[in-house]
Parts: sequence; C-alpha cells; structure tokens
Amino acid sequence: MIGLRSLISRITHTRAILNRIQIPVLIQKHKQHHEGNPQPFDNMPFEPPNRYFATVFFSIFFGIGLWSPFAILWYMMAKKTL
Repeated sequence: MIGLRSLISRITHTRAILNRIQIPVLIQKHKQHHEGNPQPFDNMPFEPPNRYFATVFFSIFFGIGLWSPFAILWYMMAKKTL
C-alpha cells in the first residue's frame, strides 16, 4: 500500500515535470483601467461588434442549454399522463 508521504512526493514530482513541459503563456487577467474596475466583455479574446447583441446571444445560447433538460422532462411527463 502506498503511504501518504510517497503519494504526496509523486504528486509534487509529477507537477514539477508538467510545469517544465508546459509552454509559458502570459495571460493578462484584467486590463488596467484608470476609471477603476474592468468593463464587461474586456476579458474576452475578441471584440464583439455590438455588446448588446452579444449579451442577448450568450443569454439565449446558454439559456437553451440550461432550459432544455427541464423542457424535455416536462414533455415526457406530460406525454405519459395523457
């Protein structure tokens, strides 16, 4: 059976190897603004042509994904009762 120290040693050794293999990429977490906090859509890798359209599009895109299982379940349950 593997001891706890041996397991931790293997994990840290594996992590060190993976850190050396990975290509270093500089990721800018937040753009600096003189006004204060970053504005919406500033952390996206592309510039949306219209922020309002992008908001509606993302809401519909993710809303359908979250809503569809409940709609399918409702349809299946309604079909069984009729």
